[in-house]
Amino acid sequence: MITLIGSGNVATWIAQRLQDNPRFPITQVYSRKLEHAQKLADLLNAEAIDDIQRLNSDNQIFIFAIADSAYDGLLPKLPFRLPLAFTTSGTVSCQCLKNYADHYGVIYPLQTFTKTQDMRTLEVPLCLEYHDFQESTQESTLPSVEYDQMHSLARELSPKCYEVSESQRARMHVAAVFACNFSNAMYNVAYKLLEEKGLPFEILLPVLRQTVRKVGEMTPAEAQTGPAVRRDFNVMQAQLESLEDERLKEIYKEISDLIMDVE
Repeated sequence: MITLIGSGNVATWIAQRLQDNPRFPITQVYSRKLEHAQKLADLLNAEAIDDIQRLNSDNQIFIFAIADSAYDGLLPKLPFRLPLAFTTSGTVSCQCLKNYADHYGVIYPLQTFTKTQDMRTLEVPLCLEYHDFQESTQESTLPSVEYDQMHSLARELSPKCYEVSESQRARMHVAAVFACNFSNAMYNVAYKLLEEKGLPFEILLPVLRQTVRKVGEMTPAEAQTGPAVRRDFNVMQAQLESLEDERLKEIYKEISDLIMDVE
């Protein structure tokens, strides 16, 4: 049985994926705000709590799906040592659990989530790490029962599971920030530029879909198009002059230089 600690986007995805799962039932949901915990608990027919001292000591697995900044404040308040615990963070070291769990690791979903959506069929690669509190003194390298539990749980969440090191996970996270978060910020810039001229953002959707399709078939460098890769400086200068926001002008210059440096 599982206690889910958190009620945000990642926690909601986990809850949706494990809803009615007989192998890994979530029986308890914790959140600082009881109403948030209750929303997920209702989905799972689980207990909702907002007091960390009420964690169920009978549960075997504890999944932390909380903000990275919340671990330092929450972990010292745990009422007992956890048998098996996982973080879901892309950047927080799972060693933060070493003093609070006998077996611990990371189940990091490399995806963007929005809890107001139905995410049950979302394709989600999982990055896995596993550690044992006693591992530094153990000579055996045979997988433990808890290690097997991690993999079994991960496979219930997603068919795409990858064992990674902490440094690999951190690199994947920053790569995802560039590929997803930064690109989405550029979508927002494009949205506003079109809106200023009374144009709909949907006009860009076909070219965005084609870009994603191409980078699935070739390297991003090979897929690159546009005035910078063509060294079309007249077009680049005209586009710069059309921008009124000085920050956007600097972004345009920096990214154009980056494209030309790659080539």
